[in-house]
Amino acid sequence: MKLYFPKPIKKALKHQALKSLNWVMPAQCIVCSKNLGANLMPVCIECYPNLPFEDCACQLCGQPFAAKLDYCGRCISSPQPYDRCFCAFKYDSTIGQQIRNLKYSERPELAMQIARLLKREIDNHQLELPDLLIPVPMHISKLRERGFNHSLQLTKCLSTIMNIPYKHNAVVKHRVTPPQAQQTLAFRKKNIKGSFRLNREVNSLNIRTKHVAIIDDVVTTGSTVAEITKILKRNGVDYVQVWGVAHTT
Repeated sequence: MKLYFPKPIKKALKHQALKSLNWVMPAQCIVCSKNLGANLMPVCIECYPNLPFEDCACQLCGQPFAAKLDYCGRCISSPQPYDRCFCAFKYDSTIGQQIRNLKYSERPELAMQIARLLKREIDNHQLELPDLLIPVPMHISKLRERGFNHSLQLTKCLSTIMNIPYKHNAVVKHRVTPPQAQQTLAFRKKNIKGSFRLNREVNSLNIRTKHVAIIDDVVTTGSTVAEITKILKRNGVDYVQVWGVAHTT
């Protein structure tokens, strides 16, 4: 006989199961390797204040800059199509290593640890919550090569811990593009242009979905998420946020 539990009870049971598992197989702090016990955060309380928080950045594009202003000069003169970009951390050795482990070391289980860090900073900054989360999509050939989409893993975890629905295939990448890393802003924009489309085969977006957050691990120039934002806004979305774990300088 299959048992059914109300959602609040299921959520509490899942939370308790994770705590119990951490006591049996203690997770370790990603900074100092100290056992965390029943703490669901991947960082101990001593190390957490020393994480590379992104505390001075443009409110629109997320680019770090040393000024007590809301917007950087680039966004004042040529605003991004998305409405807000929030990246919790600087891309330093600590956070960067966790992201690289997630992407390249075949450790998708790290997505929940990283998602918990991002969620805590989203709460701390009191960001407006969206109606829907969507990951930055990966071309099918790249997906077969890597085996999983790290942005999708992060999105699934955020959806679970924030109770916000997600669509994994709302937008698809239908054209292979060369890697964006180490490229100029002009190249990135040209490289990514026209490589995404709305997945109309699955009726991707409901007309009532007016606020969407795009989820990615690292934001650099914002060219990729800008291209996705244009597609979303052409199809009825009013407000688009970008949530990234880290922003490069």
